[in-house]
Amino acid sequence: MDRVMASHAAEWIGGVHCGPDVRLCRPWKSDSRDIGPGDAFVALKGEKTDGHLYVHNAIERGAKLFLVDKSRVEELMLCEPEYSGVSVIAVKDTAAALPALACEYLKRVSPRLTGITGSVGKTTTRELTVSLLKAGKRVHSAIRSFNTVVGCSLTVLAMPEDTEILILEFGTNHFGEIREMVSLFPPETAVITEVAPAHLEGFEDIDGVLRAKMEICESKILDTVIYNFDNIPLRNELSYKYNNINKMGVGRCEGADLRITDQKLSLGDRGAKLDSTYDFRGKTIGLSADLFGLQHSYNVGYAFLTACRYGISEDAAKEALLEFAPIAGRGICKRLPGNKWVIDESYNANPSSMSVALMNTLSVAESSSLTPYAVLGGMRELGRSSAMWHREILNMVTGFRRVLLLGGEWFDPDTVIPENAERHMTFEELTPLAEELAGPDSVVLVKGSNSYGLKRFTALLTEG
Repeated sequence: MDRVMASHAAEWIGGVHCGPDVRLCRPWKSDSRDIGPGDAFVALKGEKTDGHLYVHNAIERGAKLFLVDKSRVEELMLCEPEYSGVSVIAVKDTAAALPALACEYLKRVSPRLTGITGSVGKTTTRELTVSLLKAGKRVHSAIRSFNTVVGCSLTVLAMPEDTEILILEFGTNHFGEIREMVSLFPPETAVITEVAPAHLEGFEDIDGVLRAKMEICESKILDTVIYNFDNIPLRNELSYKYNNINKMGVGRCEGADLRITDQKLSLGDRGAKLDSTYDFRGKTIGLSADLFGLQHSYNVGYAFLTACRYGISEDAAKEALLEFAPIAGRGICKRLPGNKWVIDESYNANPSSMSVALMNTLSVAESSSLTPYAVLGGMRELGRSSAMWHREILNMVTGFRRVLLLGGEWFDPDTVIPENAERHMTFEELTPLAEELAGPDSVVLVKGSNSYGLKRFTALLTEG
């Protein structure tokens, strides 16, 4: 299709355009601190601040296209000669206009859309899927975990006009959020990685989490669901309510379309390596990727099935996997002098991801003759079940030499702390412990909710 210009976009959503007519497709940002030369900036009003206050900061950083409220244009002087090089789309309300504009642009580019949701593994699955699809398709996806209505809208607007496949990530912490995203950006293929305890403050229990994730199946053009076959409630829900769509399951259980038959996790020169063997319709397939954790056999499987659906060959998928690099904060394994390993899982945590990270660390410690240590931040948004889930995690740390716990979640009065663990309320208390934590021939797992900022502790361990 022809290039879409800012003036076209303004017409679609009943806005007014002023300034030079520039191309709509470019990196779109809602935080002026992230702006780079040539980017677009949307001024959104939040609970704590108003993006219109940072419009001139975005101009100074090089932004060339703006989406702003009409009522603020005169105040900001955006149509004055001083800002003649700036292109402006003025609308009644940017919060409503942003997804509306993204929706209209999506209709015109008309890529095939895959939506990914799940309690764990969304971002890794998304990145794996993009890597495999790039072997033969023009693919667009978010550069970060843009898994809200705003994030998906920014991703869509940054999509080149010749995109063939769009990959979006749908996150949620309350009912109706995925439904709204699906109504705006309906996928033809849905991937449901897992249904596990996460964001329980908004869902109360695991049944609520399942209901929220199933909103992805409300897409009016949905054709195929790729999902975790071993999750029985999820499998049953899909079987009972969605007989009219194609379903492809990944799992260890008999009956899975892509059945995991063998796994091997190891540490080597490139960091972690996961070798997975599958049975795919009677054929044995081996897939390898530089990923930490046996659970990633599922994520690799989801990506492989999605790639196959869009015409990527098995050989091309295998080759693309070998070039895949893990994502910061999601299982990057770094080897330090003295055969000391640091596993950076600091980006986020819930009971499911925390438990598998602990098990994976103990597994590689045993197979590689390493002494295991752990630094664990609290798990946020677990609601009334928080103390119970944290106690469950503490039952899994007995195999570690020493465990450092950060955050108030570990301080429940009914929680018994194991002898090998110690609690700390602030990050500053942890800082002096980094140097002494582990010696040669050791492996240190760092994991916790992102709000605890444990990536800083990872830096202390790896950089000093």
